[in-house]
Amino acid sequence: MNREQITRFSKDLKRCGVGEDDKIIAACSGGADSMFLLHAFKEAQVNFEVAHVNFQLRGEESDGDEKSVKTWCDNNNVHLSRISLSTKEEAVKSGNGTQAAARKLRYDYFEKLLYERKADYIAVAHHKNDQAETLILHLLRSVDPDALGCMSMKTGNVIRPLLEWTSKEIEEEIKNDGVVFREDSSNTDPKYTRNRIRHEVLPLLEDIRAGSTEHLAEWTDRLEKQANAIESTMDDASRVIVEYSDGEYNDGFICKLRIKAMEETPWGVLVYEKLLAERNWPHGAREEALLLKRSIVGAMICYGDDTLIRERDHIVLSRDLGVVREIELKTQEISEPKNQIFPSSNNILWVDKSTLVEPTIWRTWEDGDRISPSGMEGSVKISDLLTQWKVPHRVRKSAHLLVDGSGEVLWAVVDFERETLSRVSKNVSATLDGEVVEFVAQCL
Repeated sequence: MNREQITRFSKDLKRCGVGEDDKIIAACSGGADSMFLLHAFKEAQVNFEVAHVNFQLRGEESDGDEKSVKTWCDNNNVHLSRISLSTKEEAVKSGNGTQAAARKLRYDYFEKLLYERKADYIAVAHHKNDQAETLILHLLRSVDPDALGCMSMKTGNVIRPLLEWTSKEIEEEIKNDGVVFREDSSNTDPKYTRNRIRHEVLPLLEDIRAGSTEHLAEWTDRLEKQANAIESTMDDASRVIVEYSDGEYNDGFICKLRIKAMEETPWGVLVYEKLLAERNWPHGAREEALLLKRSIVGAMICYGDDTLIRERDHIVLSRDLGVVREIELKTQEISEPKNQIFPSSNNILWVDKSTLVEPTIWRTWEDGDRISPSGMEGSVKISDLLTQWKVPHRVRKSAHLLVDGSGEVLWAVVDFERETLSRVSKNVSATLDGEVVEFVAQCL
């Protein structure tokens, strides 16, 4: 590297936020880009060490890469941290692809090294062509627009000092300085989409118009700046639209979105979509979720463990925990009711045993269930009672019924806002003269 190139690289390090006293761990696979990164660190006299991960994917070729990196570090008196990891085992365990598994293993190891080696940054060798490839890959995968900014020169403690360098510039420097590197045979395997973009798509674009690769990479920088500006505005809108739970989501409730607030700002839909995207809702499910704004009260859509329910003025997001609260039913027979005091409680049902048709069943309510409340003529739908009690749709499935052997609903209980609301049927006598059965619903 000549003095001009060394100065350029040093300025790029400063753009990454690296100070003169900072210590860097350079990730090196043994390929051309990462070996040039080591060479540039050495030429610029940076305080750095090297880390290498052998993913055990290419047999002797992988071992050869490790040996090559070790030789360079020994010859240049640079500390090397290295590890061999079973990528295929991690891929099976996580259910992800091989490349995703390798990425997780690699960065988990880097994070560990940062602490053990008391370093400030991990440096990786991504360059301008990688940036262009990533943009095309993201477009093909239809990622959210705010992700089109792709890679930054600094993300947390990961830096990319070569992000303003093209692969052609790196190749020229390697050739001029005689930097030894290894070719990774998997980089030409067409089964990987990124390889096809690298070897087929980008060359075609360059043939159509020279400089296309650099133009695409420059677009990512513009998109990142726009995304940052939008993010700030969306945060302000989100504080007005979204009201989060104060607790630990023990009842499944996560947040509610104010429909009116969503409609009053042009950012409403984006806030809604971003919230769901962060919870890994796919694009199709997010599009369907937008329909809830115009749906009837009680309409819902589910994805995974999440449920969105339309309330009157809100859309509620909750996590499915099964029954919102488990309710335990206890029974006790009392033989001398005349000498007993029967306290009034929403949690206790006193039943004259002579009117009770066995067996009694404790179950969740279903559409069509009706109850005949004490002191009221006729019957009423359980669904209407839940509406009358103003029970949110997200917790309506927690309502339970006590049903006797004839199918008569004796008791309707729903745990709402940490209180048990209940009503009993007319089959329960207010005057208990015979044996009495006590039913107790206890919120756990």
